[in-house]
Amino acid sequence: MKKKLSVIAVIILVLAICVSAWFYGYYNHKSNDNLPTLAAIAEMSEADVNSLLPGYHIDQLREVWGKPDTSENGTACWKIGNDTILVVSYKNNGIVAICGLKDDSGTSIGE
Repeated sequence: MKKKLSVIAVIILVLAICVSAWFYGYYNHKSNDNLPTLAAIAEMSEADVNSLLPGYHIDQLREVWGKPDTSENGTACWKIGNDTILVVSYKNNGIVAICGLKDDSGTSIGE
């Protein structure tokens, strides 16, 4: 009887570890499901945006947010509302490196 309880406890523990690992991987992976909307990006600080977006692939951003308003030489820009521009710079392999929020005059928001 004691052996059966030990086996059941080990099985439950292994299942709990597997489920926890899956949740951790899902919520910390740079997937389209975890990418916030442009409206949510506009509400964030520049530091928050810059800690969130690097590591995403530029194609993921285009798929979720649509075609950028401007795109050239490793930089894509999306206009958010009337006065905010999200500037995303990416590497040659398409991985986002750095981001910024600017106003219409080109000044960084939060400076």
